Amino acid sequence: MKILRKITPLIILMGASFIWAISIIISESDGQGWGLLLAFALIGFGIGFLIVDLLLKKFLKNWKKVFLIESGIVFLLISWYQYQNRKLILELPQNFSKEYVTIIYSVKNEKELGITPFTWKKEIKVPKNGILLTSSEIDENLPKTDFRDSYGELYSTIGNQKIFVKITDSEFEHNGRTYKMRTWRLGEGELLMSTSEQHKAYRTELIDNFKNKASR
Repeated sequence: MKILRKITPLIILMGASFIWAISIIISESDGQGWGLLLAFALIGFGIGFLIVDLLLKKFLKNWKKVFLIESGIVFLLISWYQYQNRKLILELPQNFSKEYVTIIYSVKNEKELGITPFTWKKEIKVPKNGILLTSSEIDENLPKTDFRDSYGELYSTIGNQKIFVKITDSEFEHNGRTYKMRTWRLGEGELLMSTSEQHKAYRTELIDNFKNKASR
């Protein structure tokens, strides 16, 4: 029973952090990549969990109180992590061949995205032309974004060669109104190379088409 009382939620988290860190270090044996930074961060978290656990056990002699408090801490940590990883999933149409996907915000008479502070996941279909118009503001967003192809496969899936890169947000004016845009470039392979000239050309064409349609 004394051994069981030494096992608390934070001790379990500490062990999980160390095991995860060791597995990353082994997989990153060549010493390259961001994995080692994550491993060191996990070790730091594990040490932090141990320190908090020891302090609680020192000042709270009652094991049940320690267990309840640590359970509350773990619950808050998990909830915070889940909240920070809320995801907007942009669903691509079948046979989508466009190189860019753009959301243009603050467009009158268009649908809202329907994202609130309580939205945990939102799935939105991308039009065939790759341009989504919405009356929502650009700050109506979720912390994470991902793409899903017509086969239901997410771009962020491990081993998936389909990737995307977010381009810097921009804006333009038309008829006295300011429209903001958020754009992603889609492609395949480990690296997605593009130039500022390509982005500029796409942006110019996109804005011109938008203005022409709005003037009709």
